[in-house]
Amino acid sequence: MRIAFITSETFTEKRRGGFGWLVRTIGGELVRRGFEVYTIAWRDPGYPEEYTVDGIRVTTYRYRFETKSTLKHLSDYRDAIRVIRDVDADVYISIEAMVETLLAEFVKRGAKHVVWAQDPFDWRDYELMSSVDPYYKISRVRFLVNRVVFGEAYRRADLILTQARFYVDKLRRLYGVDPGRVVYLPNPVHPIPREEEIVKSEEPLICYLARMDPQKRYWLFFELAKRFPEYRFVAMGKPNVLYEGRYREVVSKYAGLENLEIRGFVSEEEKQEILNKCWVLVLPSIREGLPIAMLEALAHKCALLSSVNPDGLTERFGYWAQSDDFDEGLRYLLRGGRWRVLGDGGYKYVSRVYALNIIINELIKLLNSLSTKNK
Repeated sequence: MRIAFITSETFTEKRRGGFGWLVRTIGGELVRRGFEVYTIAWRDPGYPEEYTVDGIRVTTYRYRFETKSTLKHLSDYRDAIRVIRDVDADVYISIEAMVETLLAEFVKRGAKHVVWAQDPFDWRDYELMSSVDPYYKISRVRFLVNRVVFGEAYRRADLILTQARFYVDKLRRLYGVDPGRVVYLPNPVHPIPREEEIVKSEEPLICYLARMDPQKRYWLFFELAKRFPEYRFVAMGKPNVLYEGRYREVVSKYAGLENLEIRGFVSEEEKQEILNKCWVLVLPSIREGLPIAMLEALAHKCALLSSVNPDGLTERFGYWAQSDDFDEGLRYLLRGGRWRVLGDGGYKYVSRVYALNIIINELIKLLNSLSTKNK
């Protein structure tokens, strides 16, 4: 079976986020199990049109994500149609509904089409995001057009997956998707270390793991480090190419903090090493879906301190800073070793629900059932 993932992120350092990580993790495991796997994605500046990572054939097309020009994007979509046809997959899996999802459904009618809901946006989401990032400011007309296009993509899909339970009702409200059509399939966490491999630091270690983009509000993590000089803080992640200038400007203001280490982009090995020692993961985003970073932290027995609470995970395994009360949240988690109890609970939960082998087996079962159905 030839499987093609459609996504806005690939595996480059330019725009490597949760979507790219998901496709690489799932796709690499499918390759190891004998599937032929492609990824169709936007081309990052300076990268080739085609390359291979972990056995996944990455085929890219031009997409000028720095512009909102409809005419330019129509030209980009013409290139996307060519790539979709050339890949000629049996199954196309879109990591979130995109215009490219609907294009694939039209030009490859004989194939099966899957949409895996990761982070659907309603109007309130755009309002929140645009309050810190003008890139997300769109007109009501543009929002309604997106709603129609993405809704049609969901309507035509042969299978709809969701990585979070709270999206089931959101898809119904936003796109009119029948909840009975939606299958819950969480994003995997990999690797999940053995318990004996997780050795926490002797002194408190507070971490940040996310892109350094405006919606993540990473500067709140830096401010937290400034107010708690007695603790060590480590930030992992780098900005999208659109935000590099702003990021450098913000970082320069905190360069003198001796207790703050800004690592930038880190390898998987470095990330695992830091999370194994980390006590608390801080996610101060203005909004999120269900970020993979949160699940990775739980897989390393880290308690959560976050302004978002997807599927109730933050209040279950940490402190939900609903009013951006991160100071109070950090004190609460460190008081009496609460972070350790909550981290232990998160580890057990993730091991039971999010293990890669469990997710892959279920995905293969779903794909095989698709291949036996008529379009």
